[in-house]
Amino acid sequence: MIKSGSPEDMERMMARLEADQSRPIDDPAPIREFPKYGRPLVYVSGIYGKAVAWTHTYGLIEWLDSSGKYHMGWAHSSNIKRVKPEDWKGASGL
Repeated sequence: MIKSGSPEDMERMMARLEADQSRPIDDPAPIREFPKYGRPLVYVSGIYGKAVAWTHTYGLIEWLDSSGKYHMGWAHSSNIKRVKPEDWKGASGL
């Protein structure tokens, strides 16, 4: 049986597909996923988000912009900083 997802689920699925298509080609390492309820809070180039997956060189980050639109993108691991929950300023809708 196929269950229909919410519009938010569809938006997240499309963002993931787009992010996977734009994955940096210089990193053939396997992608490892963080558990859905154990994703680290991160800060990357002015964006507060959550780390979804990683390789040796890159991390896949999810975030909501100021209008509430969902985004995903790859960032070089050297640009990703973990943030303590009390210092995180991301959107609560993640």
